[in-house]
Amino acid sequence: MPMPANALIVSSDPSFAATMRDILRPWGLGASHLPAPTIQDVKGMAVVLIDIRQQAEERVAFLAGVKERWPGVEAILINRADNIQPAIAGMRAGAADEIIAPFDTETLKSKILALLARQGGQKKRTLLQRFGDAMAAATFAQAGDFDTAIAMLDDPAEERPPGRKKEKKRRPGPVS
Repeated sequence: MPMPANALIVSSDPSFAATMRDILRPWGLGASHLPAPTIQDVKGMAVVLIDIRQQAEERVAFLAGVKERWPGVEAILINRADNIQPAIAGMRAGAADEIIAPFDTETLKSKILALLARQGGQKKRTLLQRFGDAMAAATFAQAGDFDTAIAMLDDPAEERPPGRKKEKKRRPGPVS
C-alpha cells in the first residue's frame, strides 16, 4: 500500500539507517537519514523513527523539541528491551509508539500505517465538543448574531487550520 509521506530516520548507526531506508521505500514512504538532525530538519516529515538505543537522552530531548515545533509529526522510538527509562521519557516527550529491536518489518509497517491513518484521518469530535459548539452558537444567535452562530456550527474551531479565523457566512438578505 503506497504511503505518500516522508520519514526521517534518526540513528547514529549508518548501516541500520540504510537498512531502514531500504525497508521503507518499497512501501512508498520517502525516507532520509540524519545521525544528528536539527528540529528544522523535521519539516515536511510525517513520521520520525528515533533510535534511542544509543544517545537516548539527546534523542528524547530532540523529540521533545520536535513535538513542540511540529506537533503533528508522529514519532516511533526504536529501542532495546532493557532500555526502559528512556522509553518512558520518550513516550512522555510525545512518541506515539515504540518498537523493540530486533523487530519484524510487518510490525513496523503496521505501526507506521496506523500513525499515518490517524494523522490523515478526520479527528472525530466528541458529543461534548459538539454540544459546546452548539451552546456557543446558541449564545450568538440569542444575541442576534446569526451569521456567527451559523459559521460556528459549519466550521468548528478544532477543524480549522491553525491561525485561520472563523469565516462568517453571509445569508442572502431581502433585495431592495
